[in-house]
Amino acid sequence: MRRRTTIAVGLVVLGVALAGCDGVRLPFVEVQACASWVSYETDEERAAGSQAVVVTSSVESDGTTRIMEYDTNVYLVTVDVAEKGDIAAGDKIRVASTADACGTYPYGDAAGDPMLGSTPLRLFLFDEGGTWRTITPFDGVRSAT
Repeated sequence: MRRRTTIAVGLVVLGVALAGCDGVRLPFVEVQACASWVSYETDEERAAGSQAVVVTSSVESDGTTRIMEYDTNVYLVTVDVAEKGDIAAGDKIRVASTADACGTYPYGDAAGDPMLGSTPLRLFLFDEGGTWRTITPFDGVRSAT
């Protein structure tokens, strides 16, 4: 009887740890949550889902930051045109390129980070704790031409 109780308690502890609860953690077990990204069909939909929309021709690498518990590339962007939000032309803003931590390719395909695409770029942005980030890994950056 005691052996069954020990096994049952062990299974409960294992289940709680694998579920990612903040209580019990097993060594060498990492829990990762995956986002369910909104899909936008048009730039109008992207703009409606954004807090800011800007056009830029200047994108400079500026390190990394954690977005949704995943390291993402960050860029210093000079705003050419501000189409929505509390940003003005000429402003320099820091933009994190939102990545999909659970996909085969963090930015949707093998082409890589869309922030490194040909400029000018139209960026659809959301304020993430004081740092702007693209709204999704797949719909946050579009060509502005």
